[in-house]
Amino acid sequence: MSSIKKIDQLTERDGLPKHLCELLDKYPRDTWTNDTLNGNWVGFWLGRHSVFREICSSIKHAIHELLDRKISHQNFMQQYIQLMNMMLHNLESHHMVEDNYIFPKFYKKSEKFRYGLELLENDHHLIHQSIDVLVAEGNNLISSFNEKKHIDYKLIVGDYSKVNESYNKLLIAHLCDEEDLLIPLVSEYGEEYFGLGH
Repeated sequence: MSSIKKIDQLTERDGLPKHLCELLDKYPRDTWTNDTLNGNWVGFWLGRHSVFREICSSIKHAIHELLDRKISHQNFMQQYIQLMNMMLHNLESHHMVEDNYIFPKFYKKSEKFRYGLELLENDHHLIHQSIDVLVAEGNNLISSFNEKKHIDYKLIVGDYSKVNESYNKLLIAHLCDEEDLLIPLVSEYGEEYFGLGH
């Protein structure tokens, strides 16, 4: 894997670097056809992305419900643990499949966009580092609830909310960048060209 420029790191960039947007300029999001989006592989892959976006939204909603005292600490913990376990299990397996199976298929067939694929794989490492922080802070939050400490719950939940927002921002940006790189490639060449969709 070539060295990723600092300016291109997920934490630094806003969308894909310009030199990787050649096909995105040709196939912007509003022109993606149903034939492409509902392809055997693309449809499944985008479905996984939808799951991650929904989990992020659900955790954010639960945090706001807790801050607004619309749900109890116990109710929040049940929702949070279930959702976070779902996120961790599915995201790890999803990234493993991408790194070991999907990205190599695109890498072999799209030399011009290899740096983009390396960028996306590097994103995975940054996201998992962010997950480590997210989980540690989430565990601290749950411990505080379980120990029933005399602390400002609104303050610690608010602090956790900021950590969660930082993680969400990274993950959603990465999902968008993956789609902006790979969907135009499939639009241009088709799934079969990359050995996908079977």
